[in-house]
Amino acid sequence: MKLKNRLLPFSFVAGLCLPMVGFAEPGPLDPSMNPSVTVEYGGSTYSISRVVTSYNDNPDLLTSQPWWGNPSLASGLSQAVADAENVSVRLVFAYSIKDGSISIFWEEAPGSVVDCPTGCPSLDLYDDYAILNELITQASMANSLQSTSQGFSSLNSGLNMMINGAHSRPLSRMVAPGKSTFWAAGDWGTDEHGQRSGSAGLAEVGVGHNYGSFQFNASLGQTWARQNLSSNGRAESDGQYLLVEGIVPVSAEQNLFATLGAFGHWGEIDMRRGYISASALDSSKGNADSQTWGLRARLDWVDALSLGNTGISPYADLSYTHSKLDGYTEKGGANPASFDSRTDRYTEARLGFGTETPLSWWSGYNLVANLEAAHRFEDRSAGVSGNVNGLFTFNLPGEDYQNDWLKAGVGIEGLLGDGKASLMLNGTTDSDQPDMWVAASYQLSF
Repeated sequence: MKLKNRLLPFSFVAGLCLPMVGFAEPGPLDPSMNPSVTVEYGGSTYSISRVVTSYNDNPDLLTSQPWWGNPSLASGLSQAVADAENVSVRLVFAYSIKDGSISIFWEEAPGSVVDCPTGCPSLDLYDDYAILNELITQASMANSLQSTSQGFSSLNSGLNMMINGAHSRPLSRMVAPGKSTFWAAGDWGTDEHGQRSGSAGLAEVGVGHNYGSFQFNASLGQTWARQNLSSNGRAESDGQYLLVEGIVPVSAEQNLFATLGAFGHWGEIDMRRGYISASALDSSKGNADSQTWGLRARLDWVDALSLGNTGISPYADLSYTHSKLDGYTEKGGANPASFDSRTDRYTEARLGFGTETPLSWWSGYNLVANLEAAHRFEDRSAGVSGNVNGLFTFNLPGEDYQNDWLKAGVGIEGLLGDGKASLMLNGTTDSDQPDMWVAASYQLSF
């Protein structure tokens, strides 16, 4: 027999107010052991289950419910639960104590809710009390939803490393007129600025030829990145890129060189979004494709200054990146979400200088270093929008960018066998780029 039909008379007086109320034997206090119902009310979503108990046995539990002291909320939720189709038991919403009994809203008949402010269950009577499993609101889910921005940023970390890591010194690829070149390069580093915790890397091969009036280079590469997110979430991205650039002597007398480049990147992000559901960690997973393109212009003044045997070469660099992440729908977990597509655009300017110093104690090798100041013109990333399990929509602002930062690098470059090898350590102050990474390359000329 269903609990809806297990009714006991309280008393003749009580029957004037409430003819019959549900009675049940004591049961478990763990809401997860009972069937739950999810309803929407007042712009929020409530996951509610039952606990068979009495007020005397669990006063703290009953008085901690959000509808305690709020008869309007108790009434609204009671009606919402009564209208739901997946509830097999009658739930009692207790909202206060009056005249030695508990004030309740309950389902008297299918779809019909009544209020019993007095003369209702006694304090020691066991009943099917409604207990909140989870209140699902945009505010409660905001942190996990917005954390996906960090996942998308992990993809862009790899792209930043491509431009400002493997290709941070484009003139190092220069060969003599009429010569061709081949190289293999790789970067790997950590992304630990601020609240971020992750890593990023790339590997590429490239070819080039110097036609005299300019040198043309082309590179193919693979990027990967990983970012830990809130509540045990994680973002993993990988992709492939094609980068082309031309190096043009602007003034042979002044050793001025211009580098003009463009790139395209095609990637995929696997997201595991973590969140709290029913007081326990839960997660939903999804993946999406990304498409990115960018432009870059740079001017180098080689050995404009010298300090002893150290050549100092100032440079100015301007780049633009346009990234789009396709929309996707998560699977698994209690609260999967659907995310709309988003597009990020950012423009960065850099002013700096590089140095090159021959090592007297290591013939054929130079100490190379650079220091630059960078500025991002945009203030914030794109926002995050979509809906959670069809329960509510969200439209959250993007993350604030760090607009200004410094980057420095130091390493060794010199002849190794038939080619040229280099190894550099790079780092940045607080920024949206990796905090530290190692860059290595080997280049042949023929």
